[in-house]
Amino acid sequence: MLAALENARKEVARHLAGADPDRVTTAQAAALVTAFAEIERLGASGKVLFARRAALSMVWRDEGHRSAASWMAQKTGTGMGEAIGALETSAALGSLPETTEALRKGELSSPQVKVIAGAARGDPRTEGELLHAAATGSLKGLKETAARLRAAAHSSAEELARYNAIRASRSLRHWTDPDGAFRLDARLTPDAGARVLSVLRPEADARFHQARKDQNQEPPAAYLADALVALVGGEPVAGSTGSGSPRATVSIRVDAAALRRGHVEAGETCVIPGVGPVPVAVVRRQLSDATVKLLVVDAVDVVSVCHAGRTVPAHLQSALEERDPTCVVPECDVAQGLQNHHWVVDYVACKTTSLDNVARVCSWHHDLISYEGYVLAGGPGSWEMRAPPGGCSFETGTPFETTAPSDTTDPSG
Repeated sequence: MLAALENARKEVARHLAGADPDRVTTAQAAALVTAFAEIERLGASGKVLFARRAALSMVWRDEGHRSAASWMAQKTGTGMGEAIGALETSAALGSLPETTEALRKGELSSPQVKVIAGAARGDPRTEGELLHAAATGSLKGLKETAARLRAAAHSSAEELARYNAIRASRSLRHWTDPDGAFRLDARLTPDAGARVLSVLRPEADARFHQARKDQNQEPPAAYLADALVALVGGEPVAGSTGSGSPRATVSIRVDAAALRRGHVEAGETCVIPGVGPVPVAVVRRQLSDATVKLLVVDAVDVVSVCHAGRTVPAHLQSALEERDPTCVVPECDVAQGLQNHHWVVDYVACKTTSLDNVARVCSWHHDLISYEGYVLAGGPGSWEMRAPPGGCSFETGTPFETTAPSDTTDPSG
């Protein structure tokens, strides 16, 4: 086996030595990237599979390293934290046979198997659901599934204990980079972090839209940084119509059964979309707060919406946000800065707004629909993006002549 792998390595190295990207077609370049990604995934799989066994050897000591992790970091060109994570993941595979098999087949990337092993280590029964999430969704979706499964508790006390552990370790640190840049790092509970973001994002959005009008766009993170400085410094708020800073409004999605019981069990959720799980007890404490928008769900139906807005459009928007937490276009994970799109009958024609006629899409896909002739079709659970005549479908994955979204299309990333 070792000899065959060495020959394969030499063959890949030989091809790379004479590679000239400018001498292949763009289609060939895309195919090569796909092939190298598969090779990379297989290599990462082999590294994780054999890492635990390699750590049992004395090779790392013979080569002058203090630990197996130090040896692993040097061999892989990574930091100690990543090397330790790889060894822990490899050790966890002993109790995860399905994950190990998927890894052998090259079906999982290194980040995917790390997330699965970390979540399933405490409860191997969740392995199947995690593998399904990895096979059918994005890495972001897999992380959200893992966070939801890890949040499942046997009692409200257990749920609160995890939350209080995070709160006890809350911190705000700052330092100066070698180039003189001021840096911040914060560790907050999910609900506290959501409040911070809910204040920063409208201000960042307003600055982004003004910059787009001025044709002077910057990266999304720059607008969030400016929003933080402006709000903390008491500067005029770009996105506010009144005096003072905007109030934070946090949306929380919770299963009706969990809300009644007092804690989340397997298959249920109590989460701040885009942030993470939060204990049901914390939600109960905040029910009287008008800045919290609570969406109570039973299976896939929204059974109750409670928030400061009392008009019918506000309730419709809440139900829409619950149904479409991210852009509905397949494989698009954008969750911030979404726009409502009348996908069945255009608003200009119908002059009405109903849940079955509206879908939430990101600004890039909204522009494709509005200006490039693309059509959103299918409906909830079966969305598809159809290309204009002469183009090609999003569903087929065939290349098309539309520029992909850049980091400057949405101030919230």
